[in-house]
Amino acid sequence: MVQRLRRETLEDLEWRLRTRWSEHRSYLTYCRYRYPLNVVDDTTQLVIEAFPRSANTFAAVAFQLSQPAPVRVAHHLHAPAQVADAVRRGIPVLVLVRHPRDAVTSQVIRSPGISVPSALSAYTRFHERVASVGTGCQIATFEQVTGDFGVVIHALNLRYGTDFGVFQHTSEAVAEVYRMIDERAREPRLRRAVAAYRSGVIARADLEMLVNGQPQRPAAAVPADRVARPAAERSGFQDAARRTYDSAALDTLRARAEAAYRKIIPPER
Repeated sequence: MVQRLRRETLEDLEWRLRTRWSEHRSYLTYCRYRYPLNVVDDTTQLVIEAFPRSANTFAAVAFQLSQPAPVRVAHHLHAPAQVADAVRRGIPVLVLVRHPRDAVTSQVIRSPGISVPSALSAYTRFHERVASVGTGCQIATFEQVTGDFGVVIHALNLRYGTDFGVFQHTSEAVAEVYRMIDERAREPRLRRAVAAYRSGVIARADLEMLVNGQPQRPAAAVPADRVARPAAERSGFQDAARRTYDSAALDTLRARAEAAYRKIIPPER
């Protein structure tokens, strides 16, 4: 029990330090070594960024599935510095925004070592920084992305004068997105190949060739702690997480987070 609590305390501390660092350009320098495909550079054609649990993975996969040829996409740093740097470079930026109640509770369910107060503080900092450069970004809500991502890409094209392929948001297309997400979670050996595909480094045909070249194994359940999409196994933890989110002790933190959300997504939207 003591060891578990220590691990959770360390995870929470690491989260708080990393999310603060992610506001600064030096974090991008670190990420160029740690996650080279995910960081904006001179080859980047689009940046997709968001606070964790805001449909970032869905958007990155659905976007590449819609393109006739790979598009270099920087994504998944969950870093305000990446958004600001892309705006400075004049690169198209798509920022995905989810209400803090849903994003924060989903994050702490996914990573129990992260506390609700720490997640709320990180959410606030991320969105306040994005709001400061928001005029250079295309904003889409979580509901827009998961409801009709094709409309989101169309709006992106109109804003930037780009000609990105538009996702056809059918049940079959959505199922294919989730299949690819599950495949990466189920087979860690494919992580690099799927990451290269999502970043636009390899084409889908190349990815399929790599997948087909793997030894066939019986289908395994997707681990709930790795899957980057809704999972029924997590639903039992939602009530407790939301009660904590709504508690009087977090009134100030919650108000700041929700105010940051409203800066980007006005009530009329």
